[in-house]
Amino acid sequence: MTRPICTPIGTVVLLVMSSWATNARADDTHYQDFVVGDRAVVLGGAFTSIANDASGVYFNPAGLSDISHTSLQLSASLYGYERNGYQDRGLGFLGVPDVEKLEVAFTDLIIVPASAGFARALGEPGPDGLPVQAYGFSVLVPSFRSSSFSASTDDNAIHQRRVTDRELWAGAGYGRKFGKQLRLGVSAFYVLRSVSDLEEVTEHKHISDTLGDAFTSMVNDISLTNGSLVFIAGAKYKINDNISLGAALQSPSVQLHSTASLRFSRASADPTVTDEPVSTFDPLTLSDATSETRQPAALRLGASYQRPYRYTLSADVSVHAPVDYTLVQVSDSYRARLPFNPNIERRLVANINVGAEYLVVREVSIALGVYSDFSSAPSIPANPTTDQPPNVHLLGLTMALGYFGEHSLSRLGFIYSFGNGYDVVPKSDIRRALDEAQEFDRVAYSQSFFYVFLSSTFRY
Repeated sequence: MTRPICTPIGTVVLLVMSSWATNARADDTHYQDFVVGDRAVVLGGAFTSIANDASGVYFNPAGLSDISHTSLQLSASLYGYERNGYQDRGLGFLGVPDVEKLEVAFTDLIIVPASAGFARALGEPGPDGLPVQAYGFSVLVPSFRSSSFSASTDDNAIHQRRVTDRELWAGAGYGRKFGKQLRLGVSAFYVLRSVSDLEEVTEHKHISDTLGDAFTSMVNDISLTNGSLVFIAGAKYKINDNISLGAALQSPSVQLHSTASLRFSRASADPTVTDEPVSTFDPLTLSDATSETRQPAALRLGASYQRPYRYTLSADVSVHAPVDYTLVQVSDSYRARLPFNPNIERRLVANINVGAEYLVVREVSIALGVYSDFSSAPSIPANPTTDQPPNVHLLGLTMALGYFGEHSLSRLGFIYSFGNGYDVVPKSDIRRALDEAQEFDRVAYSQSFFYVFLSSTFRY
């Protein structure tokens, strides 16, 4: 393989900066990237014991039976950014002035249609005068990551990477009352995940007017899509008019389909080398690979206290079971060129959600929620020997103002989450991209996400 031409200082700076871009990749470590739904958002996701709107299909289908009006949730959109940064990596020994003070951060403006749904009560009235059953449909985007990175040096060396990773859940559910206190429900979701990962490295050097230029170029272009089916069974128990308990059990996913496309190419030219061709081109393409994302079994438990037309207090605990899968199934020749480790190991993880909503007057409410988004990735040793996903525990905050009209509910607020942890990066992402064996470092890593949301629900 022809070696790229670069000045020593420029090469070192680029290698340091490009290695810090490693987190521009798909995320298989968190379960609560976004809090989704309408009222669920303002309660910080603590909605299992309430679940009386279209998002109950996702949180607890048993809660659908407490819907008193037909409702249509037209939109709940998020506008915001995500920011990621590697902290002091302690690389002063490389001899580049102030390199240990560098902090690489990449941000992105994201527009996400977070949820939409429809719910309707049906059947004869029960003892409370309300229908005893209801059904609903819901479309949610509970996970969306989009990150990009670009680094360059004065001697025309450039490394770029962009990754988009999203999940879409589309499902339907049914809930029914059994007596005055017990509600039961079931729902099913089709889960679609798509990942796009594009990485480009170019190094260019003018040798002389006689010999011309030397360059090295590399492109990794990976896209994958997979779909699966998930079932949810829920129960809700009303102790009295104010206190409710809820539980929802999610099944492990059943894969329905998958595709993956991988395109790798290397090109180089070095007029100073005489014992091999001046130019080389090495393409490698696979259009019929397979991919997989497994959703584990999960249990969500919740409790709430509601004083009608005054305030609501709610709390949830959710537990996701361990799960292992291979994100992309390919032969060893392709696997060696992947810019990430395709073997995913997710540990048992538990998260909490707590929220409160208070009606200042009957038409206006203020709400506050907090939630955790702990990493399910394995812990990272001080001296890692292989690549592995980042381990970052996040905490989130939601706040919103609501306006209650005769036939509509509107809420405006924000979601903010942040956290610190560790990631694993190769000594050089460029050398890794050019198929050279690498050693790995553990580095301190931080993440933050901020979104403004506007949701509207119409009741009739």
